[in-house]
Amino acid sequence: MARIFVIDDDAAMCRLLERLLVRENHDVRTCSRSIEALAILETDIFDVVLSDFYMPEATGSDILQQVRSVQPQADVIIMTAFATIEHAVDAMRNGAYDYIVKPFENDTVIHAIRRVIEKRVLRAENQQLRQELIRRYSFQSIVGQSPAMQGLFGLIEKIADSHATVSIQGESGTGKELVARAIHYSSHRARKNFVAVNCSALPDTLLESELFGHAKGSFTGATESRQGLIQHAEGGTLFLDEIADTSAAVQAKLLRVLQEKKIRRLGDTAEIEVNVRVITATSRVLSTLVQDNLFREDLFYRINVFPLSIPPLRERRDDIPLLLEHFLRGRKTIESPALDALMGYDWPGNIRELENLVERLCVFVGSPLITYETLPQEITCRPASSSSNHDCGAFQATSTYQEAKEYALNSFHSHYLNALFRDSGGNVTRAAVRAGLDRANLQRLVRRYDFDTARFRE
Repeated sequence: MARIFVIDDDAAMCRLLERLLVRENHDVRTCSRSIEALAILETDIFDVVLSDFYMPEATGSDILQQVRSVQPQADVIIMTAFATIEHAVDAMRNGAYDYIVKPFENDTVIHAIRRVIEKRVLRAENQQLRQELIRRYSFQSIVGQSPAMQGLFGLIEKIADSHATVSIQGESGTGKELVARAIHYSSHRARKNFVAVNCSALPDTLLESELFGHAKGSFTGATESRQGLIQHAEGGTLFLDEIADTSAAVQAKLLRVLQEKKIRRLGDTAEIEVNVRVITATSRVLSTLVQDNLFREDLFYRINVFPLSIPPLRERRDDIPLLLEHFLRGRKTIESPALDALMGYDWPGNIRELENLVERLCVFVGSPLITYETLPQEITCRPASSSSNHDCGAFQATSTYQEAKEYALNSFHSHYLNALFRDSGGNVTRAAVRAGLDRANLQRLVRRYDFDTARFRE
């Protein structure tokens, strides 16, 4: 049901529309004097205003202007004769939702009202979802009470509403995208798009096309023009993850975006102005790459206006119990010896590794209690100097074959990948040659076990 205001200098038309819309279960008020209608709009609230265009005291344009001024949430539908369709179209350009040509069938009015109500429902749902995104990704939703994280929250709050670029540095799995989203959804740009791009996942030619878009015919297969992700982020935030992996050509184009606030699509000569805040992230040290001539110095200074550093999980162990509670969501509890072991582990994969472990434990542990014995070997194993007497080479009698196999595989891959990338200096190509694997298969292993190769490069 909608609250509808019908305005027409023909009183018979008002009565007709009132009967028609009341039968559709709408709450209807009518007025046959447009001057009086202007006053009513200042005191009564409506969802839809259905107004004739030509009236002797005030026109449909006057009604539209009043609605936009005093209750902009209402939608306006203009009724007009054939001779004044041009005026109705002008009214739509000025904010009217639709127009109906007189004389009309009853169904025409009913369908027009239904369309505007459906649009209002969708708009309300969209606003609700946007509010949920803002609540979910605001910095208050990030789990952490350690001093390092409290300091990070303070910085996010200070820089959120700035237009300046932000550079986030942190190991793989520390939550760099989550921090970028927190900055966006804590800013005045929260109601616009947040667009995330993984620069390391796309080859240069495809990355350039994805970011900047392309004109029709700019390359084989470009059958139509396409808007790039930078334009899609208009008014919002563009998040460039692993920016250190971009080529010199892409870096040069990104520098121009930051300097000129303009882009040019592939194969196009026209420049397009853009209003986008750029947030970048990397697991590598950009200043070192600049010194080695692997990253543009001028781009580094452009993106590093507000540098943020996310501490690895091993440097904020006090947050581990909170993160465990967050990921477990009441599904299981953890006994003290198991919690001690989790607190003592270094978490090379950081929060992502912790989250994945929790999911595995919730699937493989049959009891509601996570014990020390149910933890994988890489966590329970200790160096020889440790006081722990746990035998890392033996499985518990309570372990099923599948559980034992899972733990053994996890332990093997963790130790093997550590040794492989340590000896290869974090270089994936060199590591693949040493392992006797092709590069793609090795990268699949790295992704599967959330392995951080960057710490060996550093």
